Amino acid sequence: MRIIKYVKSAILTILILTLFPQSVFAVLVPDCGDGPCKLCHFFLLIRNIFDFIAFKLAPPMAGLLILVSGVLFLTSGGSQKNIDRAKDIFKNLIIGLIIIYVSWLAVGTLIKTIARTTGDFEPQSWNSFKCN
Repeated sequence: MRIIKYVKSAILTILILTLFPQSVFAVLVPDCGDGPCKLCHFFLLIRNIFDFIAFKLAPPMAGLLILVSGVLFLTSGGSQKNIDRAKDIFKNLIIGLIIIYVSWLAVGTLIKTIARTTGDFEPQSWNSFKCN
């Protein structure tokens, strides 16, 4: 029982140390400058949100879930219930990461397709454009 308390404390500490500094540096809303925001800024907002989720939020959470799954697996003591639970956590983690990164690619394709018709900017790659 004491081990579980220590594991929970370690997980909470890792979560605080990895996620909060990332969220401080996440500038999600683009600066429109002096004039009104254009459609380009909307695409930039979508890109910023997806970049934050895919590259700043998902990796620390994945590491945390791998840690939880591994600790649960190692401390199962032969209990098939805990072994299955650890395997399910790891399997769902992999499925979640696949969903995140495939959706990142899908949104990139969609934005490149839609953004060509706006005339506001010419995106070469949806994750590296700038608004005029």
